[in-house]
Amino acid sequence: MRRTDREITDRAEIEAVLNEAVYATFALCDGDEPYAVPLNFAYHDGIVYVHSACEGRKVDILGRNPSVCFSAVVGAELTPAGTPCVWDMRYRSVNGSGTAEVVGDPAEKAWALNLLMRKYSGKGDHVFTESQLAHLAVFRVRVRAMTGKRGMA
Repeated sequence: MRRTDREITDRAEIEAVLNEAVYATFALCDGDEPYAVPLNFAYHDGIVYVHSACEGRKVDILGRNPSVCFSAVVGAELTPAGTPCVWDMRYRSVNGSGTAEVVGDPAEKAWALNLLMRKYSGKGDHVFTESQLAHLAVFRVRVRAMTGKRGMA
């Protein structure tokens, strides 16, 4: 990282950014064409979980190449200044990379969905039917690397 003065090195603070972020943008490799898509997600113990329809471009790409990168930002606030080149931002961000895998086990799928529901609704005790679970995909991204950064302008 070029700006080591802005680096977040505390793992707990990096995880706090992931738990606070409303969405992350996931970058996928579609042959020679990059594909970025914002997704709701939940983080737990080194794994990012996302849900999806069972078909579509994202699912097709991950089937061919499961490598992903993601970026989440919280607290972004522009800090204007008298001179344009001195403007700055307050923020905390996390960039990470990993490998996406389809969650096939219905119990783990339901657990991951409840993790997502807990993050976004505060309630994570939902019961999902076999039909509901069959009509959506859940991916786990095993995080290989994560870095955090903050702007304190």
